[in-house]
Amino acid sequence: MSLDLILVLVSIWVGSIIFFSAIIAPTVFKVLDEKSAGLFLRAFFPKYYIFGLIIGGLSLILIFLLNIPVNTMLLALLIVMIALTVVSKLMIPVINAARDLGEAGAPRFKKLHTMSVMLNVLTLVVGLIFIFKV
Repeated sequence: MSLDLILVLVSIWVGSIIFFSAIIAPTVFKVLDEKSAGLFLRAFFPKYYIFGLIIGGLSLILIFLLNIPVNTMLLALLIVMIALTVVSKLMIPVINAARDLGEAGAPRFKKLHTMSVMLNVLTLVVGLIFIFKV
C-alpha cells in the first residue's frame, strides 16, 4: 500500500463533488418542480456528506494503520476536508428549518445555503490541492 491509495480515495471524493455540482444539481432543478427538488435534495445531502466522511475517515485510517508516508501539509489538507464536510453535514437541519419557514426564513436560508455552497467549493479546492501536491 502506498500514498496512491489515498490519492485514489481523495480523487473519488473530489469527483463526487464535481459530479454533484455539474450534473446532479442542475438536472434536479431543471427536471423537478421546486417542492420535488427540495424533497430529493433533503434525501440526497445526508448521504452525500456521509460518503465524504467515509472516504476521508478511511483515508486517515489507512495513513495511520499502514504508516503511509505523508507530509504535514497533505495530512492537514485531508483533515480540513473532513472538518468542512462535518460542518456542512451539521448545517443540513438548520438549512432545512430555515427553508420550512417559507418567506419568513428565506433570508436565513439564502445565507446558510450560500455558506454551504462555499464550504463545498472549499472542500473541492482543498481536495484538488491534495491531489496535485502528492
